[in-house]
Amino acid sequence: MKMMAARFALCVHVARAATWSPMRVLGHGLARSLSSDTDFSGIKERTLVAVKPDGVQRRLIGEVIKRFEQRGFRLVGLKMLQVWEGHNVVRSSRMLVGDTDPAEAAPGTIRGDFSVHISRNVIHASDSVEGAEREISLWFHRSELIDWEGCDHKNIYHII
Repeated sequence: MKMMAARFALCVHVARAATWSPMRVLGHGLARSLSSDTDFSGIKERTLVAVKPDGVQRRLIGEVIKRFEQRGFRLVGLKMLQVWEGHNVVRSSRMLVGDTDPAEAAPGTIRGDFSVHISRNVIHASDSVEGAEREISLWFHRSELIDWEGCDHKNIYHII
């Protein structure tokens, strides 16, 4: 009977914890209270989430991912290819990404900050305009590329 009461109390604790951040849950001892005989396999499920074009245009992709991660969910499948557009975007993106070899990548670049080995260097970016055109055509039909202009476009690209 005590075991059933303990499991019920744990389930109530888990139900309350569902709205808490992972760090707050750990702070309240949930992780320590889980025993090896507790089976949570029934609550594991998956869902498909897609950031729609308006979310992309409003630059909310990172925020969407961040919110799911902060809730403690695991990203287990992702197909995310990005086609970026802008003045000198190929060269600029290579600068943002950093050297292919993380040991040579400057701090502040994506690879310099996040890569640990040349075979796991986090990100790919086209190395030339021609290469970009070829790579984009492998994954996207021309009709899938959206022609839009952000409200800050003129401030960024038009010199007064």
